[in-house]
Amino acid sequence: MSETWEALSHLFFPPVCYYCKAPLDSRGGRKLCPRCRELLKLVEPPYCLGCSKTNVILDEETLLCADCQLRSKRAPLSRIIAGAAYEDLVPHLISKFKYGRCRYLADPLTDIIMAHPEFSVLAPHIACLVPVPMHWTKRLLRGFNQSEDLAYELSRRTGIPVVKALKRVRYHSSQAGLKREARMRNLGGAFQFEDSYARRFQNLPKNRLTALIDDVCTTGTTAELCARALKRGGAKNIILLTVAKT
Repeated sequence: MSETWEALSHLFFPPVCYYCKAPLDSRGGRKLCPRCRELLKLVEPPYCLGCSKTNVILDEETLLCADCQLRSKRAPLSRIIAGAAYEDLVPHLISKFKYGRCRYLADPLTDIIMAHPEFSVLAPHIACLVPVPMHWTKRLLRGFNQSEDLAYELSRRTGIPVVKALKRVRYHSSQAGLKREARMRNLGGAFQFEDSYARRFQNLPKNRLTALIDDVCTTGTTAELCARALKRGGAKNIILLTVAKT
């Protein structure tokens, strides 16, 4: 029945590229046309094991870039898993998703996250997906939280539950153009752990991961502050899953 419905759907509504609207071959379940897929700079080895950056000099022993080597071993966020570089088509997809309110783009953007070489290895160890929260005033203006949309799409595909364990309690000015130190000051006290989830995180074994979800990672400040809030709630091993790292 589902196959018949799909065939009829393709007959009356032929599939098109999610981005440029070019006609698509109905076979294979692709969401982007070949031309648009070629404009995705997906992460491939060699890449930094700390932040997923490519085209950087890596330490031969740790396979970390210089920035990640400088980070404290006690940093609340253990790794950044980014599916692509923030180049070519990716910024346009994310911008259209967030500001153009094209929520259907959560589908191909989730494809990008899952395309990371280590995603299939890490996924069985992820206990829950925690979307980076948005202040209620910004959510009211935008109409949705893009991180939640990505988290729920990931959950639909993997079966990993979404846990909205964080709340944004303070509105902040734009982060654009700010360096890491300024972002830290700007976001100070912005995130709060929801105490009702404390037992869930405190009972997690150390080998189970808590995955923050966000659309893009710039300096890592937002993710780090969210991870600190989760640590205060009892989470132990926290990673960030994101579409792209700038």
